[in-house]
Amino acid sequence: MNIIIIKNKLMKALLMCIPLLALTACDNQIDDILSDIADGDDETVCGTDTTTVNFKQIAYWSVSDEETLDNIDFSMLTHIIYSKIGVESDGDLIMPTDDDLEEFEDMIEYAQDAGVYAMVSFGNSSDSAFNTIAASDTALDNFADNVEDLIKEYDLDGVDIDWRFPEDDDEGDFFEDLVKEISDRADDQGVLFSYVVDSGQDDDATDDGVQDDSLDYPDFINVMALDTTDDDDLHSSLEDAEDAIEYWTDRCVVMNKIVLAIPLYSAGDGVLSFNEIADDDLDNVCVDEASNVEDEDGNKYDDINYNGIPTVNDKTEYAQSYAGGVVLTTLDQDYFDEGDYYSILAAVDWQVAGGPNDICD
Repeated sequence: MNIIIIKNKLMKALLMCIPLLALTACDNQIDDILSDIADGDDETVCGTDTTTVNFKQIAYWSVSDEETLDNIDFSMLTHIIYSKIGVESDGDLIMPTDDDLEEFEDMIEYAQDAGVYAMVSFGNSSDSAFNTIAASDTALDNFADNVEDLIKEYDLDGVDIDWRFPEDDDEGDFFEDLVKEISDRADDQGVLFSYVVDSGQDDDATDDGVQDDSLDYPDFINVMALDTTDDDDLHSSLEDAEDAIEYWTDRCVVMNKIVLAIPLYSAGDGVLSFNEIADDDLDNVCVDEASNVEDEDGNKYDDINYNGIPTVNDKTEYAQSYAGGVVLTTLDQDYFDEGDYYSILAAVDWQVAGGPNDICD
C-alpha cells in the first residue's frame, strides 16, 4: 500500500532543529515529542490517496431453506461471497454437504457465468479456532494448504477471512500471521483476498487487533458497521457508517479498499430478516423502525430497528464519495417477492446507477 505516514510534530521539530542539533533545548523538544508518540498522543497523518476507486457491489450469501439463489439478479453485483466455510483448530475446513454443497457450487457457477467474482468466506461464530491455527505453524500451513486446494478445486475468484474480531496485541500478531499467509496463497493463485473488520468503535481494541502492517495484505476490507448504538437507538445508522469509514480512513486505508457493510436484519426486540420485515408490511421498507412485526414463525415484536431503503440509499451514496463499495449481509435475507422492486440489492444498484429507488418518496 503506497501510503506515507508521518508525525506532524516530530517532522516540524526536526526541520526547526536541523541547524541547532547541538542545543539541549532541541534535544529535549524531540525527546518530548517522541514520548508523546509512544503514548499515542500524536495523530497519524496519511499521504494523499491517489488510487483509483472501482466501486464494488458485494454481497454475502448463505444457503437457506428459501432457495434464494434463483432470485438473485447477478447483474447487480460485482462480487458474491459464500458465507461461510467453518474451520477446525487444526486448520481443516468444515465443508457444506449434500444439497448445501450443490447450492455452493451453483452459486459459483451462476456468479461466474454473469461475470461476477465468486468468493468464499472462512470463519466460525467464535474466533478461538483462528487463534489456535495462527499460533501453530503446522495448523497454519494446513489451513493455508486447504484454502489453496479449495481455490483450485472450485476455480474460485477470491477468499475472505471472517475473524470476529482480534482485539489485543497477541491476537493482533496472530491475525497478521494468518492474513499474511492467506494473502500470499491468494496472490500465488491470482485471486482476490479480503477480510472482515469491525467499525473501530472501540479504537484501542481495533488498533491492537488489526495492526497497521495487516492492512497491507487485503485487496479490500469489509467494514462491519453493525450492531452499534453510539449516539442513537439504531444498531446500524448512517452516522455509524460515517464514523466507521472515517476511522479506517484515518488509519490510512485508501478509499478503494474500504467496503461498507449494510445489514439485512433487525435489532431491538427481535432479530428478523429484511424479508420478514417487508413480508409483514411493505410500508416497513421505507422506515428504519417498526412495531408489532410478525416473523415467519408467527412471533410478534413490538420494537425493531433496521435499515430501510432510504437509509440504504443514503449509505450507498456516502460510500460512493468516501469508500470503495458496499457489502450486503446477507442476500438470503433480502426481499424478492415483488421482483427486485423492494429489495435492498436493487436499492444499492439503482443508487450506484444514478437513479435511486423512489418507492419511498
